[in-house]
Amino acid sequence: MAATRRQHKNQKESAWVPPLQRDPGPWNRLLLNWLATLAIIMVFGLVMLYSASYTTGYLRMGDSLHYIKQQAICMAIGIGCMVVMSYVDHRFLRWASKPLYWAVLAMLAVTLTFAPLNGCRRWIRLGGLTLQTSEVAKFEMILLSSHLAASAPQIGRFSPSLREKIKPKDWLFIRIVRQLIVPVLPLVPVVLLLFLEPHMSGILLTTAIVGTILMLTGCGGVLTWCGAAAAALLLKPALTLVESIGYLQDRLNTWSDDLEALNDQTKQSLYAIGSGGLKGLGLGNSVEKQLWLPESTNDFIFSVVCEELGFIGAVLIIVLFILLIAQGLMIAYKAENQFCTMVGIGIMAQIAWQVFCNIAVVTNTIPNTGISLPFFSSGGTSLILLLAEMGVMVNIGRNGERAAQQRAAAHAQRQAAKAQRDAELKDRTINLDDARRARDEL
Repeated sequence: MAATRRQHKNQKESAWVPPLQRDPGPWNRLLLNWLATLAIIMVFGLVMLYSASYTTGYLRMGDSLHYIKQQAICMAIGIGCMVVMSYVDHRFLRWASKPLYWAVLAMLAVTLTFAPLNGCRRWIRLGGLTLQTSEVAKFEMILLSSHLAASAPQIGRFSPSLREKIKPKDWLFIRIVRQLIVPVLPLVPVVLLLFLEPHMSGILLTTAIVGTILMLTGCGGVLTWCGAAAAALLLKPALTLVESIGYLQDRLNTWSDDLEALNDQTKQSLYAIGSGGLKGLGLGNSVEKQLWLPESTNDFIFSVVCEELGFIGAVLIIVLFILLIAQGLMIAYKAENQFCTMVGIGIMAQIAWQVFCNIAVVTNTIPNTGISLPFFSSGGTSLILLLAEMGVMVNIGRNGERAAQQRAAAHAQRQAAKAQRDAELKDRTINLDDARRARDEL
């Protein structure tokens, strides 16, 4: 019987469903507040990108609006994708996660056939358009890992007493194989293909996202946390394996507390942050963006933010991102089912890790990894896919609110039925005192 139920569940999960929902569900205050925070970050990002890029755009492209126009166009496309994705049924995304995985592997393999740029093969170039396939791989791994982890048995997660009903070896099989190895196994070919590009920051982010999904949803239990701790301890020895990759070794060699030993990019970034002080030099008054700071429109845009808006502006941006991530996690944990919860956690983990790594790089906390700041850094592929993922979050939030209202209505209906049954039972119950008084009157 149990095997039949599992087979029926697997068939239901793999069944094709229509891609679009006519009405995903009602809006709630949490989702609207999350969207308001997202809108503020996006506007803030456009303003700061224009401030950081107009000099570079004028001197290199002959148009001070070059970068901001590209970003505005990509943002408009991304908002359109966000609206469409907000109506895409999460059950369709779950069904499509497996075929999309093979498509992503094919895209990563095709990327290796293109001519290298700065020693790396990370983009598919068609005409004047470029696509960074690692960004697509991040989203696909969120979907596939969430699907595989949500499909695993959940014995003992909510009721520890249930562990006593299964043998220890079966419990370990579920924890290690079904909840950890199966969701992580598809990550291996993706990591290998990213290594061939090479794209170490893509490997770092994709692995961290999948690990965060498993950790925050309890997959593997304490075994997952032990694995994460072991990975952190083995990180430093693992860095010795990158000696064969020249640009990575150069970045590690120039990661130092000695200002003179730093590479020019990190040094100029620290100059920009230090120049900003508490209140900053004022919007548009950055000196480092005048071609002193490389990648001031992309990976190091946060340095320009610190220089122009100071410590106060930098903290404000960090607080906005923390608020966005916290609200997003609340939406994820109130989702309709476990798959939606895992996808929501994965999307928020992507933003959280990118923000952390970007700010850590510009402050010389970690070596230069080339990770962009979400919604601030220039880059069409990243922005469009991030906004599409925000659309998935909207769908998760609306479906979660619909499911919550249905559960509340069903609970109220059960309570009303129970109250009616209690009233009927009370009417049929003989009160002994009333019966004695009636007998005495006779």
